[in-house]
Amino acid sequence: MNHSSSRRDFLRQSGLAALALTTGPELFAAARKGQFEHVSVQLYSVREEMNKDAMGTLKQVAAAGFKEVEPASYVNGKVYGMAPTEFRKACNDLGMAITSSHVTLQKQDYDTTKKAVTDRWKKVMEDSAAMGQKYLISAGFSADKKDFDAVKRWLEAFNVAGEAAKGYGLKFGFHNHTDEFTSMHAGKSIFQHMVETLDPKLCTIQFDTCNAKLANADAAYWISKYPKSFEMMHVKDKAKGKDESATMGTGEIDFGPVFAAAKKAGIKYYVIEQESYDGTTPIACIRENLAWLKKNYKA
Repeated sequence: MNHSSSRRDFLRQSGLAALALTTGPELFAAARKGQFEHVSVQLYSVREEMNKDAMGTLKQVAAAGFKEVEPASYVNGKVYGMAPTEFRKACNDLGMAITSSHVTLQKQDYDTTKKAVTDRWKKVMEDSAAMGQKYLISAGFSADKKDFDAVKRWLEAFNVAGEAAKGYGLKFGFHNHTDEFTSMHAGKSIFQHMVETLDPKLCTIQFDTCNAKLANADAAYWISKYPKSFEMMHVKDKAKGKDESATMGTGEIDFGPVFAAAKKAGIKYYVIEQESYDGTTPIACIRENLAWLKKNYKA
């Protein structure tokens, strides 16, 4: 059964689209000008805390200075156990907008015969629109990366998902990890095939700086060479001598050239993330990351 038309009608009739205009990322960023108007935090950074006490953790995230968040838990139509509109209200009441979310496009979300997304993914898009977000990011690549034909089919699926997302007022995107840079086909990395195949009008790539560094990939190079492919960035430092993330400014990444390339490319959305904490707490880490960004780049 095709519910896409009825869902779009529902969104229009319920006023969710209008609500998105008044409580979306642009409103909360109105007072912040410059390159870093939109700085959010990936809530995977505080995943254990969110699972234990979502409301209490959101209050701590807001107290740390964040005005935008990126959730990474969508299970059975719930976001950290809350209905999408409930989660949105919880964030908005704390002065935070939902800029984007991570939900992996899986094989059951795409009909290879019809070359169309399934009703399950339409529900994901509906709920994402209900949260007022601008981007819907797939945090995983569900095709077999060893099979080049499978990779090409899945990149086609990404373009289809991007076209479908437009009907919900969303931009579809993909969050890179390490093996997109290291897995090779026809003399090119999967990441190279991505930037050459994905239509930037339909799909964006959320560039993760730490994951690129782990693969010895040069973030500034990729962003400069393919500026239209990137609208978002996960700003995440790599720990010195370790294959893990670190608090920004303490690791191996020189963010100056990366941010210069991002500014030239027109990237407007930056997401702070840290997955390892080196003896301190996740909340302390995200607070320090934001403080470092404000101090060094006037975010």
